Amino acid sequence: MVNDSKPLSISVVIPAYNAGPYLAATLQSILSQGAEGVEVILVDGNSTDDTLQIASAFSNLSIKVITEPDRGQLDALQKGLRMATGDIVLWLNADDIVMPGAFSAVRANFAEQDVDFVYSDDVAFHEEDRGYYHGPPISGLSDLDHFLFYRQMCSECVYWRRSATRYLPEQAYDLRVYTDYAFFLRLRWGRRGRWVSKRLGAFRIRESQASAQFKSRKRSEYLSIKGMHRDYIGMGMTFFVLGRLMYWPWFAIRQRLRPQLQRGARRIVRLLTKDRRRSQEANFFYSEWLLPMGSKGPRNEQYK
Repeated sequence: MVNDSKPLSISVVIPAYNAGPYLAATLQSILSQGAEGVEVILVDGNSTDDTLQIASAFSNLSIKVITEPDRGQLDALQKGLRMATGDIVLWLNADDIVMPGAFSAVRANFAEQDVDFVYSDDVAFHEEDRGYYHGPPISGLSDLDHFLFYRQMCSECVYWRRSATRYLPEQAYDLRVYTDYAFFLRLRWGRRGRWVSKRLGAFRIRESQASAQFKSRKRSEYLSIKGMHRDYIGMGMTFFVLGRLMYWPWFAIRQRLRPQLQRGARRIVRLLTKDRRRSQEANFFYSEWLLPMGSKGPRNEQYK
């Protein structure tokens, strides 16, 4: 257990390319946590829009900027990680959002628990129609759950000690769809993690995301990542296949059936309460927290 009177510092690494329509909302969600002990590392792949001008408008944030071509999101991320100085690290995509109170909750968990990473379920939102959704529960996600099968750890909901960072080899720079899966699979292997009930981050749904652009690559990337990790931990194909067969019932109960039952129970509660709590969350998120798409700077009169 760590007990230090000085708050743990946080480095937020943001890979970005032509993120102008969304970046202000992302940076505002960081600034609204409080700027003390927070650094932002913006890794820009030579954007041709106003990404850098928007970043410069957030003068109350400590922002380091790297501007140069990269070989993809993972290359940009790992450049930023090498510049990070914080005790804790967050990988935040340039269109995603840190949820209210996330930094305080994360600091408290790291201060109270001897863990290497903290993670949560996510929120997804679609700004154009004010959609607001709770992602599936992933509490109790083990290394084998994550590796032998697949459960998503969303980057905006995972914080880790900088000292626990593990870098992927250059062969992974070509990944476009499952970059986060490859990165967190290696980061968490054999490490101590803690799931927290507070949803720490929000994922923006939009049409031009990598998962839509590179849909045809999903299967090949998924298999490539499995093979890369088997090589990393020294697991042969035979043991991998047998492990999947033997572990499947346990995984299915804990990570398939249980989440479905939990979501079903929540739906019943939402129906009985006319979804008041979720509606209140969504209203606060859009009315008080999320800076509108297309904003050019922080939330104040000058930029309204």
